[in-house]
Amino acid sequence: MFFKKIIFIAFVVVLCGAHEIKTDRIFQESLEPDRMQLSFWLTAKAKSAKEVKEILHPAIAELKKFPACKGGGYTLGPEYNYKSGNRDLLGFRGSTHFECRFKDIDEMDGIVAFFDAQKKLELQQSPIIWVVDDENIRSTKMSLELKSIQYAKEYIELLGKENIAKCRTKNIEILTNSHVRYGAQSVMTAKSSMEAPTKEPTSVNMNVNYIFECE
Repeated sequence: MFFKKIIFIAFVVVLCGAHEIKTDRIFQESLEPDRMQLSFWLTAKAKSAKEVKEILHPAIAELKKFPACKGGGYTLGPEYNYKSGNRDLLGFRGSTHFECRFKDIDEMDGIVAFFDAQKKLELQQSPIIWVVDDENIRSTKMSLELKSIQYAKEYIELLGKENIAKCRTKNIEILTNSHVRYGAQSVMTAKSSMEAPTKEPTSVNMNVNYIFECE
């Protein structure tokens, strides 16, 4: 019944006895998040670039000791005051970004202790969110792609079985995206302020456009 509905809404273009059938379908799968993600930026300010590096480099080295965290590249540049109409050098500013993934909020204890010990670094943190492992998302997308190809074969078979047309697949256009929904969490400054985020599903959607060449 579903296939027959698709046939009726398909867009048919007649071309000199032959014709094309254009249709589309959305394939979707919902995945259960399996780990929490924490993204944060650390900023150091000082009168000289050397002083900024002396603050930033040890912090980066310490964070790289955590296997769950990735990042460590940083930017460094001057800061100016333009209020007087002149460009007055105020000092230098350096920032670095890290992303950490944990299966349990208690695994963040080491990161939180690091934050609490920092006196010269400014912390900016994105909401803690539940995410799906990248490998799981990749395998799900591959599975949906295979389903979309199988659907084209079944569609052609149905057209022939119903004596509607003899067709072949001319083109399959696959558009894939994943969407994560989560609730905002407070900025983390201490362990006592941390709460496990609400676990929401990750939806992997694949919009597939088909063109069948028929006679």
